[in-house]
Amino acid sequence: MDNQADTQPSEHYYDLTVIIAEEMASANLGHIFSTLRPTDYPAVEFLVCSGSDRTLLTDVPEKPNVHIVPAQSDNRIPLLWADGIQAATAHKVALTTAHCVPTSDWLDRLLAYSMDGNQVAVGGAIENAENDTRIGRVIYLLRYVRYTGARPSGLARDLAADNALYRKADILAHEDLLKIGFWEPSFHERFLAEGKSLKFDNQLVVVHHNCYTAKQFIRQRYSHGIEFGAARARAMTGARRLMMIALSPLIPVVFTRKIMASARQDNRFNLGLNREIGWLLVFVLAWSAGEAVGYIRK
Repeated sequence: MDNQADTQPSEHYYDLTVIIAEEMASANLGHIFSTLRPTDYPAVEFLVCSGSDRTLLTDVPEKPNVHIVPAQSDNRIPLLWADGIQAATAHKVALTTAHCVPTSDWLDRLLAYSMDGNQVAVGGAIENAENDTRIGRVIYLLRYVRYTGARPSGLARDLAADNALYRKADILAHEDLLKIGFWEPSFHERFLAEGKSLKFDNQLVVVHHNCYTAKQFIRQRYSHGIEFGAARARAMTGARRLMMIALSPLIPVVFTRKIMASARQDNRFNLGLNREIGWLLVFVLAWSAGEAVGYIRK
């Protein structure tokens, strides 16, 4: 493992690079790789991008097409994705996190996409693991309820990068964004402005297996909110940035309404939504406070 951990991706040509961002979810790596079966897919490169201690990554298999990419700056998921994108040797990159376990046909579906013409990205569905904890269910509602398998396939304006395929060249064309991390809303906005298309495919599925504790996730939300706000602020005019700072108190209201509106469209979540509202508000407030700080700090 020590030798593999220090190995950089080779110049070997791959049809696809799978980038797994690992942030406080090393416990899922064994399950993930038992599903992905790297030996059966020699034309696929697998990169585990992580800032965790190497002793926590022992479930990453020692295979020629599997590499650990140490975090270049910190271990927040968008920055880990950026590390992986820059290290990837294939023309197509599939992004996910170690909090998500792919289904058995995930790789085959990814390999089947041609990604021709204006189609720059395909995003898939994210379902929640059965018998999840209360915190896990709330985290799922907060982050992924808009991307369930009940959502119709077709053209989209937003995708979750936790289960998405991109053309690498289109990402690299926006170096100003990538240098601060792969924050997918900013990239999607650019792609759409260029006349490119995003597609949602509800048959491309990963399953959310949460590993965060409530305390860890509060810290993660606040930290990610700061970086997200700062990233957006850098692309804004001074006047728009001041407006966003003034409107910051409305962020939790808007965020919560969107989540609840999406959840109420699916009876699986509607029944338990009132029970989870307390933790949901805590996590939303943590992100919102961070985003406001990001706008101020820039």
